[in-house]
Amino acid sequence: MNKDCDSKLLYDLLRTIRQKLNNQLRANNLSEFQKDLTIGEQQVIMVLSENKNTPIYMKDIASELDISPSTLTSIVDKLVEKGLVQRDFDLEDRRKIQISLTKKGEDIYKHLVDFRMKVLQPIFEKLSPQEIETLKSILQKIKEEL
Repeated sequence: MNKDCDSKLLYDLLRTIRQKLNNQLRANNLSEFQKDLTIGEQQVIMVLSENKNTPIYMKDIASELDISPSTLTSIVDKLVEKGLVQRDFDLEDRRKIQISLTKKGEDIYKHLVDFRMKVLQPIFEKLSPQEIETLKSILQKIKEEL
């Protein structure tokens, strides 16, 4: 196989894995917490939690999720209405809006992580310890290159 075919195959595999995981999350959406959250809202909560020790602005979240600022504004509006996030204006530049999780949002985050692990656990159980180590190593290399 040549590099172009390999790249296309890897892209297709990663896209398919992401789609199937999202479908599994939707199909197993048994939780009261998640019933009223879209995938986009869940993704914003995950990004906020992963960056909770540093200020994060709307433009940073939009960039990380590769969505338009207007789409993010709509998602954040809904999360604010649900009491899961709050907006804070930057004291030095009021045009910048910091977003952070509320206590309720942090509780939802913990629940989302637990739920996602329950979905992923059966998949990882089918891999040998060596396969898991290889997968972790490969994913780490990809992460470092991005």
